[in-house]
Amino acid sequence: MTDDLYDLDGLATSLAATLRELLTEAGVADADVPAVELALPARPEHGDLTTNAAMVSAKRAGRPPRELAQALGERWQAGPGAALCERASVAGPGFLNLFLNAAWYRGAVQRMRAAGTDFGRGALPLGERLKMNVEFVSVNPTGPLHVGHARYASYGDALCRIFTFVGHDVTREFYVNDYGTQMLRFGQSLAARYGERLGLDTPVPEEGYQGEYLLGLADDLIAAVGDRYRAAVAAAAPDVTALATDALAAIKEWGRDAILAQFRLTLERLRVPFDVWAQESSLYAGEVEHRSFAGEVGKTLADLDGEALLYDEGGAVWLKTTRYGDDKDRVLIRSSGDPTYFLSDIAYHRDKMDRGFAHMIDVWGADHHGYVPRMKAAFTALPPHDPDRLELIIGQLVNLLESGEAKRMSKRKGDIVTVDDLLDAIGVDAARFLLVGRSHDTTLELDIDLACEQSNKNPVYYVQYAHARICSILRNLEGVGEGSADEALPAVAVDGHERSLVRALARYADVLLAAADQRAPHRVHTYLGELAAEFHVFYRHCRVLSDDPDTTRFRAALCGATRDTLASGLALLGVSAPEAM
Repeated sequence: MTDDLYDLDGLATSLAATLRELLTEAGVADADVPAVELALPARPEHGDLTTNAAMVSAKRAGRPPRELAQALGERWQAGPGAALCERASVAGPGFLNLFLNAAWYRGAVQRMRAAGTDFGRGALPLGERLKMNVEFVSVNPTGPLHVGHARYASYGDALCRIFTFVGHDVTREFYVNDYGTQMLRFGQSLAARYGERLGLDTPVPEEGYQGEYLLGLADDLIAAVGDRYRAAVAAAAPDVTALATDALAAIKEWGRDAILAQFRLTLERLRVPFDVWAQESSLYAGEVEHRSFAGEVGKTLADLDGEALLYDEGGAVWLKTTRYGDDKDRVLIRSSGDPTYFLSDIAYHRDKMDRGFAHMIDVWGADHHGYVPRMKAAFTALPPHDPDRLELIIGQLVNLLESGEAKRMSKRKGDIVTVDDLLDAIGVDAARFLLVGRSHDTTLELDIDLACEQSNKNPVYYVQYAHARICSILRNLEGVGEGSADEALPAVAVDGHERSLVRALARYADVLLAAADQRAPHRVHTYLGELAAEFHVFYRHCRVLSDDPDTTRFRAALCGATRDTLASGLALLGVSAPEAM
């Protein structure tokens, strides 16, 4: 017997092999069986694990489900399961219930302890691992990151951590929208504040950015360049929209870089790294031209022309997105000759395909919901016309509650709560944990008062406290310790509370696979709360430092496995695992 049987995946694989034997003996050609799924019974008297594998395969086997379940249980218990299964029974329409012995629980704990915080790593089969690009946050560099961006950042980063942990090859990407109307308005707004600080009458344009943060940015600009642009701004005053092109471009570029520098610092503080910062403006740079555009944009237009998907109408250039499910065709080049933001987005995704990503995920804000069909249509229009290669995830909003009242935010008006404000108020750990506490497609209410509370009501405190408590327990064993991770555990009895905790730990890899498959970091968040609760129950009923040294060793090892799994799960959410609180 291999130690693979001491985890749920190994048990499931072993049962599937036994079921395949039964199907082959029944004359079933190509006796591949669906993956065997193991679940925890709702009631402990129904065993340690249960599976509906016989019910799923009964028709192919030509046998009643209960009869096939009985045969599966007997065959498996007489073979691979002999050393770790006390008995198997059939329940209901054909569920097979397994009653595992203490040896399985001890072996499971030993396997977990040997893996340490790597328990569950690489759980994804080799054939399912992908080279992936995950693009998230990607906000216009026109102002500070606010709490909505903190949610998308925390979600995207946790998703990337989970993807990487289970086995995918992941590139994290931030797309800098530094081209187009919003950047023009930002440049004009900064120029107005710059002029204001230099004593000029330069009000911010009505459609510009009104936030007070631009005054600080203008002060930084003056510190960097002095009055270099004063004459140009004065010549345009009071209407900064008439500012000379070269001066506006210089001010806009300086402001973009300053905002991006702030983004990097804030995201670093939030523990959100990026591998690539891709700039929209770079998509227009290159030697090859098509329809007067160079770079990736020109290549994209050439590709679409090659597919006969572009046409001219009303002086504009249109893409036939209706051919791929959009409700109407879309303009790529305006009659003025200017590109639309849609053209940039298509070229950007073409660039990601050129970089060899098998799968691309974009995490977008709630305001992009209506943009999904046209983006999918445009992506499908690009060769090789593979819509499944691009996945668009829409996140929902954050309602920030303080003293029971919600705060409203608007970057344009300057009424925002920044990510740095949030981190100053509740800390990085609370922010990271709470921001992934619910599914990305539901609105999240983040209670500032609760996040600061040091009690079991605060979810992050509850989980971190469980980790810190285990660290304290192990420190206080006074030399008894957990023993070596490779050392066989003593053959002690394993009671119900210990078994329950081991089963909770054994679920970890399956939780991670589900979180990756469903794009759901909140499943890890939920699991950690459940695991912490399971540990607290175990600790109330099982004295770790017992009168029996062997029992102490086993329970210490179980504590160690719990500590490592809590630390691993917290790390996947970008949260620290303190050793003392």
